[in-house]
Amino acid sequence: MTSAKEHTADVQKNVLSFYLKWRKNMSNDLKAKKLTFYGGIYMSLIPFLLFILGSFGLAIFNIATVEGFWIVAIVGIIIGMWLCKDPVAYFDEICRGTASNLLTTAIFCWLWSAAVAGILKASGLVDGLIWLGLNVHLTGGLFVGFTFILASMYSTATGTGSGTVAAMTVLLYPAGVALGASPFWMAAAIISGGGFGDNLAPISDTTITAATTMGVDVPGLVKNRMPYTIVAGLITLAIVTGGGLLSSGAVEISEEAYQGIVAQASPEGLIMLIPAALIVFLAMKGKTLIEALTYGGIVAIILGLATGLFDWNLLVAVDTVNGTVGGAITDAISGWYGMIVLIFLVFALAHIMQVSGALAALLEKIERRFVKTKVGAEIVCWCCIAVSALGLCNNITSQIVAGPIMLKIANKYHLSHYRIANFSDAVQAAFSYTMPWGGPALTFCATSIIANSVYGWCPVVTSPASLALGGVYGIIIGLVYLICAITGIGRKYDQKMEIQRLGYTEEYFMTQE
Repeated sequence: MTSAKEHTADVQKNVLSFYLKWRKNMSNDLKAKKLTFYGGIYMSLIPFLLFILGSFGLAIFNIATVEGFWIVAIVGIIIGMWLCKDPVAYFDEICRGTASNLLTTAIFCWLWSAAVAGILKASGLVDGLIWLGLNVHLTGGLFVGFTFILASMYSTATGTGSGTVAAMTVLLYPAGVALGASPFWMAAAIISGGGFGDNLAPISDTTITAATTMGVDVPGLVKNRMPYTIVAGLITLAIVTGGGLLSSGAVEISEEAYQGIVAQASPEGLIMLIPAALIVFLAMKGKTLIEALTYGGIVAIILGLATGLFDWNLLVAVDTVNGTVGGAITDAISGWYGMIVLIFLVFALAHIMQVSGALAALLEKIERRFVKTKVGAEIVCWCCIAVSALGLCNNITSQIVAGPIMLKIANKYHLSHYRIANFSDAVQAAFSYTMPWGGPALTFCATSIIANSVYGWCPVVTSPASLALGGVYGIIIGLVYLICAITGIGRKYDQKMEIQRLGYTEEYFMTQE
């Protein structure tokens, strides 16, 4: 079995290859000037800016649903077509952007996570967690804190934030609501737990991308960021637990419904913690998330059938009379349709800004105008990744776009490459886990619908905008690094690791197919 260290090294090598090829392709694209806009390249920012304004407008009128975001994104794409001098090339780029391996990988992880979570939900694991909470008096805000810890452990092991949100929402969200926890603080605990592990895990794509773009090693990067991550995690734990304690019992559950919940609570479903633990174990041993979820799902099915927790028809129900297929697995997957459509549209908007060169040019202007001192250099690095993350919505892509600018600043002012790499990872998390169009918020909304389909008393969250403040960890870790940039806490100089020390060279990757 491949060790976690070897797996991390392989992934870092692949990400570096992707980054170098991306940089070469982007350079060629910009030189070829495939996309030109009336009024200059900055006009390519208008479609996404309209999407942002439209999204906030939907939130103001309390109609910020996934379907509403569809309409706003489509309008933005159409306006971009009118602004572009070559509509044919414009839509060619949209197709190329939405064919991204990053997008495809994310969708596969969401679907696999949804399927496995559907199996665990059908087994009665939620009822087992409710039974556990009632018997150890882990209710209300205490269960919120417990949820953050579990989500943090899962995301640290698997290296995925949105995958953690998908799995934990189906299992812990209804259990928390049944135990008197506030739906908002349950969402905050789950989303923040996903962000914690995504930011810390050595196998996280954002960790590896940050290391790659700054030319440092992953183990050294994780060691360097550990104190900041732990501090932000402890602050987040205190906030979500405290918020949960102050807001406990926010959902009114009728006495009849509550008695039904108590009656249905049973320790039998807790056996399904075995496949859940197996997923975490395999991920820590270097298996990909898809592999870990597959093996965990198979073990869950075998255990569920053997113990009688469910039968096969509950998982896959075939109706030969009406010609339909349903069940827990298909229901879980179908709940993701809306989010997948929206992610495609958002990727299209972001790719236009990227391929036009507008965002990179904007970051260059910021660097030339505002960087005068070492303090200013770090603040501008913070702002560069912030602007990129806000605009591109995808954590890896935003890091890759801002990376060369941040590296240039780090070299000019002799700043630690490890420190700037941590800025890259932390600040993108601040936006990825708080913006309504970010994956975690959309994931929670999609999964809450699945939870409500089984537990009618469990509230559905249809507006991602309502979760903007739920990304507590993202907000805290972003502020931690902003304070460090302003005050100079932890600042080091000329601390870097050349690409050659990783065992391969840039020239090697440039010659690979």
